[in-house]
Amino acid sequence: MQFNIIGTGSSGNCFLINDDLMIDAGMPYSKIKDYVKNVKYVLLTHIHGDHYNPATIRKLIVDIDPIFICGDFLEDELLKIADNDKIIAVEENKVYELNNYKISPVSLYHDVKNFGYRIMHNGYKHFHATDTSTLEGIEAKNYDSASIECNHDRNKALELIEEAKINGEFSHLQGAINSHLSVDKTIQFCKENHIKKLYPVHIGSSTKKEVVEALKRW
Repeated sequence: MQFNIIGTGSSGNCFLINDDLMIDAGMPYSKIKDYVKNVKYVLLTHIHGDHYNPATIRKLIVDIDPIFICGDFLEDELLKIADNDKIIAVEENKVYELNNYKISPVSLYHDVKNFGYRIMHNGYKHFHATDTSTLEGIEAKNYDSASIECNHDRNKALELIEEAKINGEFSHLQGAINSHLSVDKTIQFCKENHIKKLYPVHIGSSTKKEVVEALKRW
């Protein structure tokens, strides 16, 4: 299974598995159009604009007419753009077959309803999760790979938040630590589940240096 990061972060997220399964469409279409010609399925995680871009979804419908996979919490919004027969609303922890793929949604812990996905293809197992404060209660034992957010280094984030308070300033990092996964939690999850390869995604800019250093130490 090939995993390709087309784009990730607060400016937009879009990922490609092999060449026919896309995860999220949160980028301008001009930045992803060269990757989508063979895409048959698009897995959508949640409503935030850096993961769900209505204009991009409309372009995908016109150009390649894929099947969209989403939780029922996204279905009504998606129906404003896509036809009903092009939407498969899925439930957490159930397994769905999509040609050579099996997918199973996982509920994550964000400030809106959000799905991660277990994805299986010809015996290969991949786990995808972004925009979640924790992975507690979730397993991906002995998975071949995972794409999990490493949004911030918690210690450095707390240090920057305190500095901002002293200076009478607001730090966006307060929201980040409450709704996004820290690099130490991601590493812990990968170790506990014996995940063979990690694709770190959704790394925030404020503590990027510390996140990269933590990943190198691991």
